[in-house]
Amino acid sequence: MRVTRYYFAGVGLSLFFAACVPLNQFRELEESNRQLNDKVESLSSENEILVGRTNELKELADRLKKQVAELAADTLRKGRDARICRNDLNKLRKEYDDLLAQLRNQTGAGDTEELLAYLQKLQEELQNREDALIEAERDLKLRKEELNDAMARLKAAQNDLEAKNQRLFELEQALAKKDSASHALRKAIADALTGFDQSQLNVHMKNGKVYVSMEEKLLFGSGSYQVSAEGASAVRQVARVLAENKDINIMVEGHTDPVPYRSGVLLDNWDLSVKRATSVTRLLLENSGIDPSRVIAAGRGPYVPLVANDTPEGKRKNRRTEIILTPRLDQILNILESN
Repeated sequence: MRVTRYYFAGVGLSLFFAACVPLNQFRELEESNRQLNDKVESLSSENEILVGRTNELKELADRLKKQVAELAADTLRKGRDARICRNDLNKLRKEYDDLLAQLRNQTGAGDTEELLAYLQKLQEELQNREDALIEAERDLKLRKEELNDAMARLKAAQNDLEAKNQRLFELEQALAKKDSASHALRKAIADALTGFDQSQLNVHMKNGKVYVSMEEKLLFGSGSYQVSAEGASAVRQVARVLAENKDINIMVEGHTDPVPYRSGVLLDNWDLSVKRATSVTRLLLENSGIDPSRVIAAGRGPYVPLVANDTPEGKRKNRRTEIILTPRLDQILNILESN
C-alpha cells in the first residue's frame, strides 16, 4: 500500500509539473502577444495624431505662405521707398552743390546771407533725408532677413508635412493590408468549414484577429481529450487553409465549464483544457505546411467563459476550443521603428 501511495503521488506531481510548464510558456507567449497587440491598437490613435499633426502642418504652411507673401510685398515697398529716398537725396545734393557754387559767385552781402540761410536749411533737410535713407535701408535689410527666415521655416514645414504624409500613407496601407488579410483568412476558413454543423462552430473576427471556435460536441466526447473523427476532419480543413497562409500566428486555447472534473490521469478542468488544446495542436501540425514555431497551445480552464454558466446552454457554449489567428505585424512594426 505504501508503494502504491508513493506511486500515485509521483504520478500526481509529474502531471502537475506537466500542466505548469505549458501554462508558464503560455503566459510568456501571451505577454509577448499582448505587447504586440498593444502596439497595433496604438496605431489607430497614432494615426489620428498623425492626421491632426498633418492638419496643423498644413495650417502652419498656409500661415507661413501668407507671411512670406506679406513680407515679400513689404520688402518691395521698402525697396521702393529706399529708392525714392536715394533719388531725393541725390536731387538735394545736386541742389546743394548748385547753391554752394552760386554762393561762391555772389558778391552782394544781402544775397549772400539769404543764400547762406537757404543753404543751411537745405543742408538740414539733406541730413534728414540721409538719416531716413539709412533707416529705410536698415529696415529693408531686416525685412529681407525675416523673409529668408520665413521661407526657410516654410520649407522645413513643407518637408515635415511631406514626411508625415508619407508615414501616414504607409501606416494606412499596412493596416489596410492587415485587415484585408484577416478578412480573407476568415472567409477562407468559413468556406472550408461549410460542410460541418454550423451550430457547433463559429468563425468571426475580434480586435483584428480571426477566431475559430468549436464546441466540445464537435471535437470531443464528455471528459475526453481524444478528438473525434468529425472533429479531426474539421481541424484538418482549418490546417489546410493555415498551411497556405504563412504569415499567421496560431494560438489554440482549450476552455471548459466550471463543473469540477477529475478522472484518471486528469487532475482538473484546467488539465483537461490543456490536453484538449494540445490534441488539436497535434492535428494541426500533421500538416507539414505549418511551422510549429507559429503555434501556441494553452489551456484556459473555466476562467474565460463566453457566457454565464448558470444554465446548461451556457455551460455548453463555454465548453469549446478556440483557434485564434493573428496576422504577423512585421511590416507595421518596421514602419514604427524606422520613424
